[in-house]
Amino acid sequence: MTVRVFLIICLFFAFGCSSNKISQKDHSMYWHKNSAEYKALCLQAYNAAKIKLDLELSKDHKKRLTIVADLDETIFNNTPYNEMLIEEKATFNQENWSNWVNKKIATAIPGSLDFFKYAESKGVEIIYLSNRRVENYEPTKENLITLGFPFDDSTKMLLRTDSSDKYERRKSISDQNIIMFIGDNLGDFDSAFFDKSNEQRWEISNNLKEKFGQQFILLPNLIYGDWERGFNN
Repeated sequence: MTVRVFLIICLFFAFGCSSNKISQKDHSMYWHKNSAEYKALCLQAYNAAKIKLDLELSKDHKKRLTIVADLDETIFNNTPYNEMLIEEKATFNQENWSNWVNKKIATAIPGSLDFFKYAESKGVEIIYLSNRRVENYEPTKENLITLGFPFDDSTKMLLRTDSSDKYERRKSISDQNIIMFIGDNLGDFDSAFFDKSNEQRWEISNNLKEKFGQQFILLPNLIYGDWERGFNN
């Protein structure tokens, strides 16, 4: 084998492997952006949430019902931001994320607006619990209001100051009559999932399986999440 042929083969494998890594992310993005299945799964999640809500509304609760909801990929669709990361071969950081948030142009996840407007019409309190940073409070609030999500002077929106573990923020509202948590990451539901491997998170999910579709309403997210840590194994 000549040196020239050998170099061509090496270049083929090098570029082939590199483009394959990019194409995997592109494939996930295409599904998230275009597939009817993704949108249908979102509708399914919010249909389950409405069934659960109607069940609780039929009961004699002494305290006002509360729903705790994540924001990104649960209420907000941030597809353009994630497309930008792929196109520019960039990674998430607070600077480029804040630039996106400040545009206030995230759209609504399918089914989310109808559900939260319905919950509001029934007098249910909505608490937004997100790992967006506190410095992103105002543009986040404006984006929610522009889309028509419930938000007034009494609305609680608990954003991140330090840890991405939501334990302390959930603890601060533990006196509320919370009937469900809605999110796209298992960490949106319980801190038992925080900083765990995919195998451990699956084991915990099995132990809490009765809660899914009831207290825990999970939205699909094939683009990013704690599950990505598995790539490092």
